[in-house]
Amino acid sequence: MKNLFTSALIIFLGCTNGSTAQEMGNANYGNNHYQQKQQAMQTISYEGSNSFTFSIRGIYNEKAGLYSATFSLVQVGITPEEIDGIVNEKIANIKAQLKTIDPAAEVITDMISFVPVYEFEASKKIFNKKTYNEKPAGYELKKNIIIKYKGQLLDRIISACAKEEVYDFVKVDHVVTNLDAVMQKLQQKTLEEFNSKLKFYSELKGEDLTKKKRTFSESFNVAYPIESYAGYTAFSRHQLPYTKNAVINETAKNETQYYNPVMLKTHTYVINPEVTEPAVQLFYDIAVTIDLTKPEPPATITPQPKSAPPVEKKQIYMVTQNGDIKQLIF
Repeated sequence: MKNLFTSALIIFLGCTNGSTAQEMGNANYGNNHYQQKQQAMQTISYEGSNSFTFSIRGIYNEKAGLYSATFSLVQVGITPEEIDGIVNEKIANIKAQLKTIDPAAEVITDMISFVPVYEFEASKKIFNKKTYNEKPAGYELKKNIIIKYKGQLLDRIISACAKEEVYDFVKVDHVVTNLDAVMQKLQQKTLEEFNSKLKFYSELKGEDLTKKKRTFSESFNVAYPIESYAGYTAFSRHQLPYTKNAVINETAKNETQYYNPVMLKTHTYVINPEVTEPAVQLFYDIAVTIDLTKPEPPATITPQPKSAPPVEKKQIYMVTQNGDIKQLIF
């Protein structure tokens, strides 16, 4: 019975470990080390009894309203007319296929370069060593094909380009078309969080902080999916013994990337947390400083007694019998 219980315990532990490894994935296995983007921690700092500062940090996960995929097209040929004709035909065929996928899709071409290419021709003379001279061999044309579209159509767009031998997929840009509305939602949510925190700290400190003088600073940032990918290499190493001097040919390991967005752990709130596909992440942070100093009481001014107005002295003159004017002095 004891052996049966021990076996059952071993099986249970084995299943538990396997389940954990499956949930974790291979991003933290072998030479891979999962790294989450480092974000500043949300802190509250007190400056004695005069003031304290707290921050509110928000994330808004927004799906792109418009996508822009860029493909690179390189064509070489003998004459400029030949190259131009081949490139124009490929672009026209891609446009025609896109019309069946999304009639509203827009195709823009971006000229990168159109240069001659050279090859070396060997020439040998009697008294000289063999020399190599460049000579024109043809031309090379490089263009970028930029495709603007809406919705999850990238797989079909790649297939359409591949039919025309355009395989170099450069990037895809995610465009937020309602940035103003997103900013208003971030600010409104931040204001709600601020009022909630201010009420909480008022109860915690035992005084009404809503009437205190305060200052704040704000910051805004955007992280696009192209900035949020991390590298991953498939890792597996055998442990079988081999001869000391044996030649070992290792197989190249697959290298790829995966979407690694900023998480909520250092932020106050997140809007649209359920978005799992690559999305545009918008960040809005504010830092608020509350002044806790008590205002100085207004100075009282004691009115000074009014002094009596000076008495005006009157001057009296008298006219003598001789007609002279004399001042009478009292």
